[in-house]
Amino acid sequence: MKQLLVIAIALTAINAQASRARVNALGGAAHLVDTATVHNNPADIFALPSDYVAFETGATGALAQTAQNANAEGMIVRSMGDSKLGLSLGHQSVNAASWGLRGVVTNAALRVNQQNPLELTYGAKAADLAWAGTLVYSNYHDKQAAGAVVSKESSLGARFGVRASNWDAALRLGLGSNVELADSAKSEGNFSAGLNGGYWMENIYLHGAFSTASGKEKDNTGAELLKVNQQQISVGALATHKKDGSELFYGVQLVSTEQKDFFVKDRKTTSLTLPLVIGVEVDAASWLTFRGSVTQTTLINDAKTETAGVTNANTAPGIQNTAVNLGAGLKFNKLTVDGTLSTATTQTVDTTNLLAQVGATYWF
Repeated sequence: MKQLLVIAIALTAINAQASRARVNALGGAAHLVDTATVHNNPADIFALPSDYVAFETGATGALAQTAQNANAEGMIVRSMGDSKLGLSLGHQSVNAASWGLRGVVTNAALRVNQQNPLELTYGAKAADLAWAGTLVYSNYHDKQAAGAVVSKESSLGARFGVRASNWDAALRLGLGSNVELADSAKSEGNFSAGLNGGYWMENIYLHGAFSTASGKEKDNTGAELLKVNQQQISVGALATHKKDGSELFYGVQLVSTEQKDFFVKDRKTTSLTLPLVIGVEVDAASWLTFRGSVTQTTLINDAKTETAGVTNANTAPGIQNTAVNLGAGLKFNKLTVDGTLSTATTQTVDTTNLLAQVGATYWF
C-alpha cells in the first residue's frame, strides 16, 4: 500500500483514463477508444464521455526526427448541438511520419518531423451513427538556410471515420509529405492510404487494417536516389471481459508487411508476424486506476530480406521481443492524470522508463 501511495504522489507531483499514456500502457490494443485514438478514427470523439481538453508531455523535437507518439501535443474538443469541433496542436501524424517514409531516406538530414503540425476535426452524430473528418497540415520554411540544412518541410493529409454501436471504420490519406534541403536534395512522400475497421460480436472484437505508401529521394542535382513502396495488412481478434469496474483482455493478430527499395540494387523486405497482447485495467480505488499489458510476437515471427534476388537476411522465428508496460491513472472529479512505466524489452526501471508518458485530460 505504501508503495502505491508513493507512486500516486509522484504522479500527482508531476503534473486515469484518457490519454496517450493509457493507450501505451494497454499495449495499443485494437479495441481501445480514447483521446489518443481520435488521431486514428476522428469519430471516436463521439464515443468519449464529453467535451475535453487533453495535454500530452513529450519532446519538442526541433528538426530532428523523434519517435512516433513521443512529442508534446494537446487537443480541445467542443460540442455545437449534434456536431463537434476539435483542434489539435503538435500531433506527429502517421500520414507524414510513417507513410511519408522520411525515416528510410539515405540522407540523414532529411529525416525530420512535421514542424508545428495542426489538425482540425469536425463531425456529427445521428442516432447511433457518428462520423467525423480531420485535416492534417504542417509547413516550415527557413529562408536563410544554406548547404545540407533543412529549408522546407510540408505535409498535408486527411482522416475520415465512422462509428456505430457495434462497428467502426476509418480511412487515412497522406496527400503530401515533403522535406527539402537548401542544396535542393529532397524527400517526397507520394499518395498514401490506410483503411481499418472492426466489428463486435458480443465480447469479441474482430478487426483488420490495410495501408500502402510510397516515396522517393532525390539528390541535389535532381537525380533519383531511392524509391520505396510499402504495404501492410493485418487481421485480428480480441476478447474482453469486464466486471466490477475492471477489464481483462487478450488478443492476437496476423500482420504481413512488404517493403521494396529501389537503390543501386533492388531490395525487398517481407515479414509475417503473430503478435499477442494481454492486458488489464482495474479501478483500484475511486481515485486510482491501475493498468498494464504484456506483448510478444510469438509462434510466427518471420522476416526476410532479398537484395537483387539474393537472400541476405532470414529469421524464422525472430529474436526476443517481449515487452511489459504498466501505468496508473489518477481521477480528481473531472480531471484525469495518466502516467506509464514503460520497460520495453529490458525490464529496467529507471528515470528513463519511469513516467515515460504523462498525460492530463479535463472533461467539460
